[in-house]
Amino acid sequence: MKKLTLAIFILFISSIAYSQVGGLSASKLGALCTAPVPENAIEFEPFFGHSSSAHYFDSNGDVQALFSTADSSINFAGSGFRFSYGLIENLEIGVSLPIDVSEARFGAKYKLPLDGKLSMGVLAGYNAIMGNQVYDRRNARHEITPSFVGGFIMTYDFTDKFSIDFDAQYQVHTITTVGGHSNGVFLNSDMGYYLLEKVNFIIGLSYNYKIFDDSNNDTYLLSLNTGIAIEKAEHFILVINAPFDLMGKNEYRTKGFGLALTIMLD
Repeated sequence: MKKLTLAIFILFISSIAYSQVGGLSASKLGALCTAPVPENAIEFEPFFGHSSSAHYFDSNGDVQALFSTADSSINFAGSGFRFSYGLIENLEIGVSLPIDVSEARFGAKYKLPLDGKLSMGVLAGYNAIMGNQVYDRRNARHEITPSFVGGFIMTYDFTDKFSIDFDAQYQVHTITTVGGHSNGVFLNSDMGYYLLEKVNFIIGLSYNYKIFDDSNNDTYLLSLNTGIAIEKAEHFILVINAPFDLMGKNEYRTKGFGLALTIMLD
């Protein structure tokens, strides 16, 4: 198996992974929502995530053991912050930073002026390397290169209690890695229902496909994301989630846990 840097969390805490657009708000877990942060308001979000793996998906998509014994596993953990700002009506900008500020992900999204239950938006971003690591431009590692991201967002509100968010993103790295990787596609969808008052029960799917010069080295990963968003406080939302990888190619198969606290500052 060609061990690649894993996009550990494709969800509300996805800022830990160096992929996709960063710094933008979501109403559920992994998928962005069209609704921006209100004009002149700031959304501040500390997040933490952990995942573990004892298996990987090989080049045929089959599950293989990482270790020769069943009592071994590899663990991933990270934390960081997100800042999102409502610059003007319907336009939000933001940045996501890991706790060591080794990289920064800048993003912007704009909600299109459409009326009705279906709303749409566009997004753009740039992922930058800040420091705390060796960076060789002639021998770039998978994902750890600057990149541009673009895409669109859709939200459909069936009722006041039930809604779906979806986003599609395309990422282009400024430098092709030594393995021949330069671009990838990310798809995220979340479905949420308020089963209890101000408690949103959420389930979603996240998919990513990373393209290489040699198609045998291409990777993909499909993950199920489950969680809840507790919105009982006036200016705080607590998000708890648990993602599980379902199928993939040339990627670790992980299960994880995430926690984020979204704070609104007017």
